[in-house]
Amino acid sequence: MYRTIILAVALSVVILPETQAQTKADDKANTPKITITKLEVNDKNLKLDYEIRNNSGQDIWILLGFGITDASVDVFMDKDERTLLMRRRFDVPFSIGGDIASGRYVVMRNGETQIESISLVLPVHPKYEFASNQKIQGLEYATRLAFEIGYYMGDLPEMVRRIIEEDEKNPRKIPPTDGYYPDTVSGWFGGLVGFNKLNELLRSRDNEVLIPYTERAFTGERILHVTVDNLHIPYTEKEDRSEPLPPDLTPSTRVEIMYKPSMLEYFFPYAEEKMLLSPSEKKLLHTGKTIVVEDPSDIKALASDVKNMKRAAVNVCQKTVANVTCYKNDDIILSFPIYNNYYVVAKGNYKFRNPNEFRSLSLITPYIYQIDLRVKCAANLKHLWNRFRLYRKVTKSGFLRRRKNLYPVPKKWCDSILGIYRVTKKSDQYFSKQYKCPGSDHGKCHYAMNPNCKVDSPSDMVLLFETKAGWNQHGGSELFTFDNHEPKGGCVLLNDGTVKFIRTKEEIQQLRWK
Repeated sequence: MYRTIILAVALSVVILPETQAQTKADDKANTPKITITKLEVNDKNLKLDYEIRNNSGQDIWILLGFGITDASVDVFMDKDERTLLMRRRFDVPFSIGGDIASGRYVVMRNGETQIESISLVLPVHPKYEFASNQKIQGLEYATRLAFEIGYYMGDLPEMVRRIIEEDEKNPRKIPPTDGYYPDTVSGWFGGLVGFNKLNELLRSRDNEVLIPYTERAFTGERILHVTVDNLHIPYTEKEDRSEPLPPDLTPSTRVEIMYKPSMLEYFFPYAEEKMLLSPSEKKLLHTGKTIVVEDPSDIKALASDVKNMKRAAVNVCQKTVANVTCYKNDDIILSFPIYNNYYVVAKGNYKFRNPNEFRSLSLITPYIYQIDLRVKCAANLKHLWNRFRLYRKVTKSGFLRRRKNLYPVPKKWCDSILGIYRVTKKSDQYFSKQYKCPGSDHGKCHYAMNPNCKVDSPSDMVLLFETKAGWNQHGGSELFTFDNHEPKGGCVLLNDGTVKFIRTKEEIQQLRWK
């Protein structure tokens, strides 16, 4: 079997044996695999398409990038001075100072396949997240391409929690990099409290996890590795001084946006998010692929989002795409893709990243905004569930508590759960935002606790649920409200961490309350 590598610069097609483009682990059973599906090079750009398959028999957690929204890779000429190394790994030494805060790992369920791509402007300029081999020299050529992606097998968040718990019971000293850094693994994570606090930055705790950089104190990252030989890729260490600008939409009188695969997958990519939608909503968004925007205020909002983007790293993981076409009257003046609601690829293959999601897209796309508020409300309840789990394990000092596993006293649950972060007046607003339903514009808390739910209660018993504004509210179904969302409904959190969206009184009564 052979794989086609397209080398457009030579106007020819080179056929390489499959053994030249496969993972080191391909000869092992039950391991994830990465396969290059296409490598295209012309006089301006390099584009690498690849497929990751998880047939390992368990979930894996793949490094997507550095920080909450980043999806970048290191790119540089390796020490052999012939291999262009693309590296998306976190368990590597950091040698040039600076601050790599965290790596974002995304779960890939057993049996799943995902397609990604990387595109580079030629000649390739180095990008270093962790280490610099910069030589300040002129143009050279790479004859080999290597790509590495870091991943963990199994349940990564639970693995971290177990390690922290064991480390806090029996601290294991690690060789310090200098006197400033922590000397235990738990210290790098900030204990269970610090780890949970970091991950409250995420929208989907079931599918993503942030791991702080630990100078390799936290180990176990594996590597997906693939190489291609017999290439001719221009590369220079000279600084790229180009300053491209993001696309300018201000002259547009009409904008067409085509979502791929659909609006459903673009805005709500995770299964847990889709569970909050009704069958009719899922069908509507799954069949919805294109919108036309003609309202000047809507076009202005989208133009502002794009204008404020910053020059981005080289990797664009193409999971979902919004293809934007701009018209002035009947003439096309501009077109570009938005990937994963964060990245824009502009003319010349330059990338720009939005530090936040494209809020304008959710506002101008029909039906999306209200559903998005519902999904964010469910995310708040998931964060609170993690705080409930944390409350059972930590004292005010942050160490493990030798006591029965308990939930907080219902009449003080808001204060008790907030107390694990040792909240001050300055930080109160930040740590209290998880108590507020995004669909309601007033009040300090929109959730109540079911006092009948205990740690050892059935997994499907209601733990928290939506209610009208209040603090430390507790009680039964009589407090539930349908008024925080449009269409009417409210979220409930079950004892096992599942979040459901309830639309009718009949559904409320069918839940387990005692």
